Amino acid sequence: MDMNARSLNRRCAALLLGLSALAGTSSAQAQAGGPMPSLTATKPHQTVIARVWHGKTPKAKADEYQQYLGDAIKKFPTIKGNLGYQMMRLDGGPDGGEYVEFQVVSYWESLDAIKNYAGDNIARTRDLPRDKDFLVNMEPYVRNYQLLVNAIQP
Repeated sequence: MDMNARSLNRRCAALLLGLSALAGTSSAQAQAGGPMPSLTATKPHQTVIARVWHGKTPKAKADEYQQYLGDAIKKFPTIKGNLGYQMMRLDGGPDGGEYVEFQVVSYWESLDAIKNYAGDNIARTRDLPRDKDFLVNMEPYVRNYQLLVNAIQP
């Protein structure tokens, strides 16, 4: 299996684990075809927005950053308009074994809900106070996608 295929397999596994955590399902249940989450807006025919952030840290700092980031995003459910979130980790990504990548996907009722959280420029990253202590090549922007299909099957 080449490096790209291994990377894709790791990303898919991380996504599956993240979705199972969001649904309150164990990873074993998710891998065995257990229930998967259904993200829906609170109003019929309303689009769900997936806000995607990505960051990279040296491997030596990865476990500490994972704890720090995980603690920080636990507040998402308390923010008006947030529908949930996922955190993913990729050890040894495309940049090699010396880095670990993290990705957070948060789900929102609307772009206005994101504005209330992130400010007027919703494309800008909302950095955490200690991100500079951990992250390399900090990305200044996030992506805000309309969630069109949510049909993941293990």
